[in-house]
Amino acid sequence: MKRLLSIFAILFCAATAFATSPALIPLPQQMVLQTGTFTLCPAQLIPGAPAPAVTKILVDTASRETGEYLAAQLFKSTGYRFEIATNSGAAPVAGTILLTTNSALAILGVEGYELTVATNSVVIRAPASAGVFYGVQSLLQLLPPEIFSPRPVVGVPWTIPCVYIQDAPRFPWRGWMLDSVRHFFNKDEVKEFVDAMALHKLNMFHWHLDDDTAWRIEILKWPLLTQVGAWRTNVNFGLNPRSSTAYGDDGRYGGFYTQADIREIVAYAAQRHITVVPEIEMPGHSSAALNAYPQFGCGCQTCSSPPGSLDNTNSNAGGVFCAARPETMAFLQDVLTEVMDLFPGPYIHVGGDEVNSSNWQQHSLDQTLKSSLGITSMQQYQGYFTQQIANWLKSRGRTMIGWSEIMNGGLVTNAVVMDWLTGSSSRAQQAATNQQFAVMTPTSTCYINYVENPGVTWSVEPPSQSGTVTLSTVYNFEPIPANLPAAFTNYILGAQGNNWAEFIPSRLNMEFKMFPRLCALAEVTWTAPSLKNYTDFSNRLAIHKQRLTQMGVNYNPSLTPPQIAAWTASQISTSLSVLSWDITSSVTTAGEIDVSFCWKTGANGLDIAWAALLENGVEIDRDTHAGFTGATPSRPAYVLRLPARKPGATYILQAFAAGRSGTNSNGVIYRPNWD
Repeated sequence: MKRLLSIFAILFCAATAFATSPALIPLPQQMVLQTGTFTLCPAQLIPGAPAPAVTKILVDTASRETGEYLAAQLFKSTGYRFEIATNSGAAPVAGTILLTTNSALAILGVEGYELTVATNSVVIRAPASAGVFYGVQSLLQLLPPEIFSPRPVVGVPWTIPCVYIQDAPRFPWRGWMLDSVRHFFNKDEVKEFVDAMALHKLNMFHWHLDDDTAWRIEILKWPLLTQVGAWRTNVNFGLNPRSSTAYGDDGRYGGFYTQADIREIVAYAAQRHITVVPEIEMPGHSSAALNAYPQFGCGCQTCSSPPGSLDNTNSNAGGVFCAARPETMAFLQDVLTEVMDLFPGPYIHVGGDEVNSSNWQQHSLDQTLKSSLGITSMQQYQGYFTQQIANWLKSRGRTMIGWSEIMNGGLVTNAVVMDWLTGSSSRAQQAATNQQFAVMTPTSTCYINYVENPGVTWSVEPPSQSGTVTLSTVYNFEPIPANLPAAFTNYILGAQGNNWAEFIPSRLNMEFKMFPRLCALAEVTWTAPSLKNYTDFSNRLAIHKQRLTQMGVNYNPSLTPPQIAAWTASQISTSLSVLSWDITSSVTTAGEIDVSFCWKTGANGLDIAWAALLENGVEIDRDTHAGFTGATPSRPAYVLRLPARKPGATYILQAFAAGRSGTNSNGVIYRPNWD
């Protein structure tokens, strides 16, 4: 692969300059722009009137599923139905898009492809079906951004510039992690995330499915895992309860994925050449499971134990499985057996991070087992447990993945380390030099749940986990550790972005945190380092954001949200009183209206008891929770819902607010888009 990338780099230097090349993300290894264009179909004159396309899609057997995917994508935006026909030939055919694995360059590997656009034909040729699919993603990006619209668009010239692309990824692991535990995302939302991954040629979907605060996957043999572990009393993490809609009929917060849901999502991802990697936490971060089945914990009188109620409300340090109980291992094997039946991919992630060993230190069974093994530390004891799981998974044809800490007690064989720690705590180099694989996901560059633009929380940015990871930081990340000898670099599988969801309660908020930083990581993991250029990436990203807009992806624009109102000191009292603003011009559609109160100047912040929306003087909705905006804001955003917009109506925003210890308070009210 390194030889291939060097050839690409030489060819790319002879190609058209960055500024005139199509704005593809991730950047291909080689792209030569040529004269002319290929016309896919004429512009639609009447929206929503399906018509047969003159251009046909030709496929060989290996490419048929991708051909059907392409036809469906094109139909949504162009309104034309593209006929799919079988063709086992390798030569271009006039008036067609040929998807084929015949006569492909073997050096491109299973994910590489060639894309040739001429004035009268298009050919995507690849050694395997995955490469054909990635060629299709590049083809779609060569079209106008409106090609990503979910409904027919009128008046767009559906033309593609003539170009030759030869391309293959730098790394085999190009990933993204979704935390469905802290906050629940339904099946359709997960599919939307998968579609966004596919656009960026990401291929590994790491799905965090249990932790201390919830259990999200149905296990038929152990039904209490979801009956008990999937629900809690509130949204948690200090967030506005209205920032999420994941509530059951009984008012509790949460949800879970049935096995039918899982199979559907796994199949949906597979069609897009994305492998789903499930994560089932062990031995720590297991309070949700132990709420349901406490017999698999240590259970000693002095142990820190999870709350014994049906509502798992908080993270709990006592959520650690008892490694010495034989029935614990039998339980975990039952769970993993069902998990492996649902997820056919080669990897099973078992967590292994942040294990609180205090229970093991106090529990006689664990102490007896530790002594019998001749183990002197709790880290080695965790290593013993982890090795048993790794060996058992290997015996069933799978490879275990665990976070950095699985190696704290020494090398764990038959395992991949997912390295999230930095500095001396990092384990990637240790793994690689011992000829074991690692995936890079350090907090400093890959935790894209952190703030993207520092210093602007509650105005440009929603609240986030402590830390900052800017777009340029992600783009400039180099997954290969600096001091890793060249002989071991192939043991770095790649990298992934992580979205831990403590402060991500909704799809809009998740996409706001994901993009555009995941665009940058896609290029880090796909494109040769010698071809990367942040200025060029930023220029291409301006076009790419238009694609995201057409898809309905709520990316972070790094701009101040629209200001819909303001307050000054003259309006403020030290006693709670009603403040009113006419926001009619800002209410253009029905649905959710989010408002964020942002103090700007003055010695006093503003306490807010509630915010309400009025239509022609009648209250439509109210969000009641204590908020404060000032030097250290706390929950100053409010979620209001308008069932239907009435033309000609007047809409008033009200807040029941008071100056804190004074009236010298001035600020603005924004309408953000992240809840």
